[in-house]
Amino acid sequence: MNNNARRSGFVVVLGMSSAGKSTLLNTLLEQKIAITTSKKQSTRTPMRAIYTCENRGQIVFIDTPGFFKPKDKLEEYMLNSMINSISMADAILFVADITAAPNSIPAEFMDMIIKAPQPKILALSKTDRKHEFRIGDNMELLSLSTYFEQTIPISSVNRLNTERLIDVLFGYLPEGPCLYPEDELTDANSRFIVTEIVREAVFDITHEEVPYSVAVYCEDMAERESGAFYISCIIYVERDSQKGIIIGHNGLTIKKVGVRSREIIEKALEIKCHLDLKVKVAEKWRRDDRYLKMFGYNVPLEKRKK
Repeated sequence: MNNNARRSGFVVVLGMSSAGKSTLLNTLLEQKIAITTSKKQSTRTPMRAIYTCENRGQIVFIDTPGFFKPKDKLEEYMLNSMINSISMADAILFVADITAAPNSIPAEFMDMIIKAPQPKILALSKTDRKHEFRIGDNMELLSLSTYFEQTIPISSVNRLNTERLIDVLFGYLPEGPCLYPEDELTDANSRFIVTEIVREAVFDITHEEVPYSVAVYCEDMAERESGAFYISCIIYVERDSQKGIIIGHNGLTIKKVGVRSREIIEKALEIKCHLDLKVKVAEKWRRDDRYLKMFGYNVPLEKRKK
């Protein structure tokens, strides 16, 4: 084996909801790629985040929804997409939150990971939140670590061991050329990125149960003669009361969502834009195949790029 050869491959990122998977990827790529909120189950669709090192190769991270027991068709899609992502990967990165309550990782989830044939790395996240963290202080994590090739304490806040994590992951990838152009950070298209940014803003600003009933559809994205983009999005909810919460008194909440979203969209896509937001009700959309298809939540995952 040539240790100096360029390596490229897929690393699926697994973990419970709110373990810090998306935050870690944004830190590794030094740019906002994935939606990050304090709400559980914020990641709904696997996203590929592409880390390229000129001399070493390319790591294609597959960010996945956190594990949970599904209650509707949307959540069934999320769980199946996570399971399918494992089969596409060359290595598994399991992110475990050291601040989580004991026995918070379901046995069936760990059993699925343990049985996976790929090499497995355990990243212990949020170590910045505990003074003098030691894995021996948490018997569950200590027991868990025995099933992984390596265990690495990390912090996305102060970048603890993030470079070490990259080094370790490269060591488990096959030799070969880059799978994507070296200047790409994600394979997600602009419309998808826009909808995720708007959905994240709704999550962060409403602070209600509403986010779990929210989906965003980008109905128009066009460049105008001025060079700026016109973007129109529809925020879907399941009940009239939720629509009222998102619009807010005199439209103040939806205005806040728009201002925050536009700022992030312009930075992420490096464009100037006018963002038009509307709110509509689609009852029980999470159980309706028509809406799931429109939002892209029942589309089969593509085969790995070669």
